[in-house]
Amino acid sequence: MRKHRNPIIIALFLTGLSVLLLPFFKLTDAPRFLLFIGRFHPLILHFPIVLIILVALFELTAHYTSIKIKKGLIKILLFGSSLVTLATIAAGFFLYASGEYSGNLIDQHFWSAAVTGFALLTTTALYLMYCKRKRFYSYYLAGLAVSVVTVAYTSHLGGSVTHGQDYLTEHLSLIIHDLKDNNQKVKEESDMLVYEDMIAPIFEAKCLSCHNAQKAKGGLMMTSYENLRRPGESGHPSVTAGAPEKSELYNRLVLPASHEDHMPPEGKTPLSEKEIALLKYWIETGAAKELSITEARKKETIAPIISQLLPELNTYRMKMEIANLKTEEVAQKLNKVAEHLSVIIKRDSLSDGHFFTLSMKFPPAPFTNDQFRELKPYYEIFSRISLTSSGIDDAGLYYIGQMTHLKELYLQKTKLNGSGLVYLQKLENLEVLNLSFTQTDDKAAIDLLNFPNLKKVYLYRTNTSKEVIEALTRYKPELEILQEEGPYF
Repeated sequence: MRKHRNPIIIALFLTGLSVLLLPFFKLTDAPRFLLFIGRFHPLILHFPIVLIILVALFELTAHYTSIKIKKGLIKILLFGSSLVTLATIAAGFFLYASGEYSGNLIDQHFWSAAVTGFALLTTTALYLMYCKRKRFYSYYLAGLAVSVVTVAYTSHLGGSVTHGQDYLTEHLSLIIHDLKDNNQKVKEESDMLVYEDMIAPIFEAKCLSCHNAQKAKGGLMMTSYENLRRPGESGHPSVTAGAPEKSELYNRLVLPASHEDHMPPEGKTPLSEKEIALLKYWIETGAAKELSITEARKKETIAPIISQLLPELNTYRMKMEIANLKTEEVAQKLNKVAEHLSVIIKRDSLSDGHFFTLSMKFPPAPFTNDQFRELKPYYEIFSRISLTSSGIDDAGLYYIGQMTHLKELYLQKTKLNGSGLVYLQKLENLEVLNLSFTQTDDKAAIDLLNFPNLKKVYLYRTNTSKEVIEALTRYKPELEILQEEGPYF
């Protein structure tokens, strides 16, 4: 006589298979209500993680101790985990269908979520089977182990989507780096300087996003002590030794938050009162680069501020170390890319150290649009590019238009006619453009009016007329148009 099969177990297996097939289904033109449901994905995704980990912990406890966990509790947790996982995957599917997120990482995250859902539903079904027959216990444990692993991996991919692909491992890189450098010593407070070890990390964390070599807002760069002492566009000294009230930097920090000149602008993290007090003290005492923390501690009002700030600044310094280490790793990868493409890639000495330059060897090797595409993973870290005498044409400007931190671009003696200049109009940091010895014509030259921050352009031996150049000068007097070949590097 055929035994009656448990419909719940069958439903769990079938639902699991359906979830596994979900990535193959593409939802287009989803109703707005479903897109709204998709926004709840980040709110509910933690519940299945917690529930399945609890099941795993309970099983480990039961295995290694005399404590016995009731099967009813395990059932509740497994069913709860399965149901919430289905809700999480459904919300994620609708969020995916909205088009707000895309790319290989999202695809991997979606696929691993589907596998996780299948594993959890299968594990729940296997547990029900184990409750009836003990021989299914090992299958259930195997399913539980797979579920925990897939949940962990899916969570890692989700974190990578939000925080970047190396979010989980970036501190591991520092640990490995420290282990390799056996001679590395923690800097003692007696060797620490107020500017280098306190002021500079504060600027790095809260100011450099707007005041760096690529984006010197107000003409002020805060990437070094020397740059900090130079006046910005206002003409007033950023730092006047011994006089905070005459220091433009300090004055902007203490303006009311509603003031249009208050620094930092709305939306940015402001300096704390303790950080401003330390900056004021440093300026009052002469803004010396060599002022030690030991000396500063002699000031009764500053000593407690230093004690409170140092632990916080350790976090800032850690971020700086991670950024420097990432740059080193990227530099090593770019050396191989440069050798493969037969070009020169090196650190940009004119930037703050995290950007690179690209230039041609001489005599230049063939370098076309196809080869330029190979640089796509690194587009955002180039600040200056010189493609003089290369094979790149106007279609290749589409790829250059994705290099958001590009500040200088030298394209003389290339195949350009100027029709692709429209791709460069979104480059907010582009200040110098060299088009000498190209076929750039009047129509293309007029497009230069739409470049947001272009300051200098070279149009020597192009097809632009004198009349158009004069018109450009009238309509955009801040744009310097030079009739000379111009530099390259």
